[in-house]
Amino acid sequence: PNPPVYQFTIKTMNKFEIGVKIYSSDWLLKYGFSPREAARALKDWGISFVLAQSRFLHMPDSAVDSETPDGASYTKEDDLAFRAALAEEGIDYWATVCTFFNPAAIDQNPDLRPLGSDGRPMEQIDWYIGIAPSQEAYVAEQVSAIEKAVRELRPDGVFLSFTRWPGFWELWMPHHRRQDFPEYSYDTHTLQRFARETGINLPASDPQEIAQWIEKHARAEWTNWKCDLVANIIRQVKEASQRIQPDAQIMLNTLPFRAVDFDNAREKVFGQNVETLNEVVDIFEVMTYHQILKQPTAWIPGAGLEVKARSGRKTVCTIQAAPLYLDGIYKKDQRLPTLDAQEFTEAVNAVESAGLDGIVIFTWTDLLKEVFIHGNTQRIEAIRAAVEHRKQRLVS
Repeated sequence: PNPPVYQFTIKTMNKFEIGVKIYSSDWLLKYGFSPREAARALKDWGISFVLAQSRFLHMPDSAVDSETPDGASYTKEDDLAFRAALAEEGIDYWATVCTFFNPAAIDQNPDLRPLGSDGRPMEQIDWYIGIAPSQEAYVAEQVSAIEKAVRELRPDGVFLSFTRWPGFWELWMPHHRRQDFPEYSYDTHTLQRFARETGINLPASDPQEIAQWIEKHARAEWTNWKCDLVANIIRQVKEASQRIQPDAQIMLNTLPFRAVDFDNAREKVFGQNVETLNEVVDIFEVMTYHQILKQPTAWIPGAGLEVKARSGRKTVCTIQAAPLYLDGIYKKDQRLPTLDAQEFTEAVNAVESAGLDGIVIFTWTDLLKEVFIHGNTQRIEAIRAAVEHRKQRLVS
């Protein structure tokens, strides 16, 4: 059975903001928008902020194609022009970084490959393979890259995606348990650092047996250490960004698992503790991909409300604009193959009526396809209607 939906009362409401993930250069290369035209289209559709990939912060292909094709006429100058055009339209720009998702880095340095609680090195699952936050040298490189991007782009904030411990959480269906998936990382470097920083003496054994020992004797310490490490890395990013852009904020790509889901896997497996993170995160973006996780639209606001209530921070929920994970290794899970405008509207309205702070649409490319390929503007109309409805509620 599905876990219960949390019910929270939000005492105050902000305006309903609409964001969109721009994870590809389709707007330029496929649809032929200039940066100014793209910004004006977003403004017209009611978009108030974007989470954008750029040439300043490499974004590998994931569930969507983010890599810029070889020979494509898309440059850093286009990123700068797009960022400037968005500013002119009053649309906030968040520079996006895939903090611990970088398959090329693992290819170059195999020591970055995580080791599972099953004693096996992590293999790439479709497009995904993670990197453990315990890798100090890699973290330093990421912080440096973010600092350079902030210097060039002067964003309103930095959006940290994949900022957690490794795991392909999109495969976790409602019938699963936490123990159905390996936990990462039990590599020598991570275990030595854990022992050194906590003072816990680990048994001299193989990684799988150490993982079992930690689960039995030091589970709370292991979880807390993982969560603290993620928060401290975000603090490094925030401080580095604010040295250049003092008002730069941090938005975190947050797992949608609630405390009751999968034995609190969001903390135990992925190292995201909302109370710890609220010291360094300004906005929580909750990845409520309901079709991917085989959940109804009514499930969406509960995941966001728990984060908002526990953190006291601004919280937005991500809404899919199209179905994903239907073929290949995903076929056995039999996800629904459609996500029509009515379902999208239900998702938007569920978040707005719950009193949350907004939505993020995954992705802009899907919206562009609906409007310019299929001639369907219903999703755009749903966005505008939700913004207007919130305005009326605030006035009343």
